[in-house]
Amino acid sequence: MNEATAAQLKMLLQFQGFWETNAATLQMDGKEQHFAYTADFKTTADNNGFTMIEKANIPGMGKLYGANLAGVSPNDGKIHWFSVDNLGTTHEHTGLFTDSRHFSMTHTGLQNGKEYLETISVTFDGKGLMHMKETATLDGKTLLVITGTFHRRKKN
Repeated sequence: MNEATAAQLKMLLQFQGFWETNAATLQMDGKEQHFAYTADFKTTADNNGFTMIEKANIPGMGKLYGANLAGVSPNDGKIHWFSVDNLGTTHEHTGLFTDSRHFSMTHTGLQNGKEYLETISVTFDGKGLMHMKETATLDGKTLLVITGTFHRRKKN
């Protein structure tokens, strides 16, 4: 593993642990909803990546149960993050840490023949605190924005 890939992996593994927020916000169709959201990250493949199980009950959308797998490709040096959930989402994000605190990844695809773009940005802000923002657009128009400040917790 080259130095740049090793650095991305080290930064990626700071996600490890159980994260939760009781104040995630969804903005969609001119409405704002608040909900609880958890994300449980565990290392895998001899600490070369992680799995993450996410759960939320989002007003207007229903219960979200997602499974994620992420690691760093030695071929392009990027983080590849695969997501599958019960709402019908299955896709790959790619991204990078720009420094030890800031991570961003994107997914591009098509929905009903229109360009779909999802951007997720994460900022680690001190020990045990993470800010997340997800923005999804369709044909250049914002579909939804989800934000949350997550706290690392010990799982009960």
